[in-house]
Formats: sequence, structure tokens, C-alpha cells
Amino acid sequence: MFTGTPAELRRRERQAAECAAQVAELLNAIDQLGVGVVMPTPNRIVGPGFTIRPMHGRWAVDQH
Repeated sequence: MFTGTPAELRRRERQAAECAAQVAELLNAIDQLGVGVVMPTPNRIVGPGFTIRPMHGRWAVDQH
């Protein structure tokens, strides 16, 4: 849980939004490859040949 100042929280939220925009661009790039659909599911993102899921407190990729 965050325990810093309100200003620090806003700064980190802006950073998180910037990272999320990068993730969205990467998902669009995967879609544009045309090899399959990227689909959000509960607690996972499933795509053509991969699953992104939380594992041990971090996000990880399983290739299949």
C-alpha cells in the first residue's frame, strides 16, 4: 500500500498511465501481426501463443 505524499501519488499515477499506454501499444502491435486475437480474461491476457498472468507477485509470460 502506498504511504507517500499526495504529490508523490499523483506522480506515480501519471507514470502508471504512461506504462499502461505502452502496454496498449504493444497489444496493438501483436494484433497487427494478424496471427490471432489478444483477449483479456479474468486475471490474464491471452494471445496467439502466449498467456500473461500474475505469478509470485509479478506479471509473467507463458508461451504455448
